[in-house]
Amino acid sequence: MTLHHDLLDQALHLATRETKKPKQASLRRAVSAAYYALFHLLVADGAKRLSPAKPAGLSLLIQRAFNHGAMRDVCKSFADGHRAAVRNSQPGQPPPATRKLITLPLDPPLFGVIQALIDLQEARNEADYNLDKQWNRLDVLSRVQTARQAFVDWAAIRNSPTATVFVVALLLQKHWGR
Repeated sequence: MTLHHDLLDQALHLATRETKKPKQASLRRAVSAAYYALFHLLVADGAKRLSPAKPAGLSLLIQRAFNHGAMRDVCKSFADGHRAAVRNSQPGQPPPATRKLITLPLDPPLFGVIQALIDLQEARNEADYNLDKQWNRLDVLSRVQTARQAFVDWAAIRNSPTATVFVVALLLQKHWGR
């Protein structure tokens, strides 16, 4: 089993472990685990595409280079480009170097993965840093299901050319305009 699958399982476990009144700590950690499950799924896939099998440690170093903020920015640029293509408008496109390599509008499963990463990252920040917010089990289970669906969507779309550009862009897009 991989880390991302273990984290997804852990998210569900944490969301359901207290049968009557779930602890806020369990619910908050479940939201965080759901985000990190999707994060590590994409990071592992991106690193695998960018590194050869040998030396084995290279892939782990590449995984460490992925940055949450940069990944959010890439997701938002892809999502904005998708929405603009759907509306036949220009604002909010990915950078030109990226735009040349992708097809907009995005395939629905890829857009689903992108939107899930954006939503789960925001939820994780809320769960980790907004102590005023009270989480409930249904909301948390919805976040876990969002991550689970993103896994399914990624499996369906991961080998498409646009998905390949997306997962590599998560690490490198900010360097493509130089």
